[in-house]
Amino acid sequence: MYYQIKKKSTIPKEWFFFKPENFLDSKKLRNLSKKAGVIFFNNNLDINNFLKKIEPLLCFCRKRKIKFVIPFSKFWGNRYNPFGMMVEIDRKSKKIYSTKNKHRRYYTVAKVHNLKEAFLARGFVDLIFLSPVFKTNSYPDKKPLSKYIFISLCFFFKEELVFALGGVNYTNIRSIKNKKLYGFGAISCFKNYEKI
Repeated sequence: MYYQIKKKSTIPKEWFFFKPENFLDSKKLRNLSKKAGVIFFNNNLDINNFLKKIEPLLCFCRKRKIKFVIPFSKFWGNRYNPFGMMVEIDRKSKKIYSTKNKHRRYYTVAKVHNLKEAFLARGFVDLIFLSPVFKTNSYPDKKPLSKYIFISLCFFFKEELVFALGGVNYTNIRSIKNKKLYGFGAISCFKNYEKI
């Protein structure tokens, strides 16, 4: 792992999962508080085209000093020095990221959906988003983690920082709060987020 827990004060507790193709999300980004971070996520496999498309948004975040995470790309990582890079959780990816990025300057970030992915992520990823925690409009077919499984996974991770993701808002986060949960990631929760 690159960063240790002692530096967690530099890590936002709230993360806006941003879909660049959504016009309303672009408006939310421009009103986002500096205390929140942005995760640019992409369902398209063509990462280079995606990162070229969001280049003006990356510049905007850098200018506003908003911490951001992009999909893993060594080239774009060197160019924009992101706060973190989103990695896939599987054995092949773990080997690639671990051997080629020993001296990285960014956090590794991943979504974890089950125990199998949790075992692969532990000791390899810095920031973990456990998902989905609640029912979501974005992925209505995905069954949420039970409260027991969610809390067990929170405590499974020893050095990593754990975040809740999926249907999370400022109200329901209280029902899953525990001492190992650092923060949350969301999309719709930020719909009324006003610039401070």
